[in-house]
Amino acid sequence: MKKAFLFFLLIAFNLCNSFAQHADACEETSERLKAIEQRFAHLDSQDPEVITLHYYFLQDCTNELQNLKDNGDDILFYCQNKNTLKNKGMQLLSKADSLQSVFTEQIKIVDELFYQKAKIEYIFADNDRAEYYLNRALQFNRHNVDALILKTKLKFEEKDYGECLNLFKELFNQNTLSEMQENEVYSLSSAYYYEIYNLGDSLVKADKGAYAIDLFQLLETFCHEIPSTYCNDDYYHGIMRSKQGVYESYIAIARAARERKNYELERKFLRYAEEYLKENGMETIDN
Repeated sequence: MKKAFLFFLLIAFNLCNSFAQHADACEETSERLKAIEQRFAHLDSQDPEVITLHYYFLQDCTNELQNLKDNGDDILFYCQNKNTLKNKGMQLLSKADSLQSVFTEQIKIVDELFYQKAKIEYIFADNDRAEYYLNRALQFNRHNVDALILKTKLKFEEKDYGECLNLFKELFNQNTLSEMQENEVYSLSSAYYYEIYNLGDSLVKADKGAYAIDLFQLLETFCHEIPSTYCNDDYYHGIMRSKQGVYESYIAIARAARERKNYELERKFLRYAEEYLKENGMETIDN
């Protein structure tokens, strides 16, 4: 009798424990559906900073809802409100499908959304914020030509001529430009060329050839690697002929090149100086 009673208590305990566990599962499912509904309400498909993160949140929620749909009869078998929970899950799954359509399209244009934000900051002269958004755009799509052009403009305004040159090479050599983009890049590269030339020329006239050498090297690379109609392989040779103090300018740059151990550039300008003296009926220099 005693054993039968103990056996009965054991069965009753297990049943109570089982019901408690199932009750916990029902409550947990209800809370998870509420949490998913709240998360859906806070998903943002317009802010490029969070679109990718929210897209993955959506994937996780969708998988969880799909599991409830596929296995709901087992998960909710002991739930008194199982139909209510299943219907709520189906409603949220339908909402998830709609959100998927939106996010699938938006995630394709995250770079363009960042670029549009950069344009606004550029218009309001906040170049730091503009550059931040441009870098973000290029993280998502390195071939966003409009973003590359705007970043080139920013670097040109900042007098970062070396980075400008890198961006020009990237634009011309790694991307396909529309006619409008091509015209814009050619206009920008023309301004770049003449600004650097005029700056280098002013330094030479001020007898500061050593400071001009980096600019001439930039222009040399620019003219060798960037398609243009306003310079050729020895553009500075032809341009500097028409300036006063040509011979002195050639020698100053050659000396500066030697000091910088750029012997190729030194030989080039010494040759220019010698040619200049010969053309003007003067004695050649002693290299």
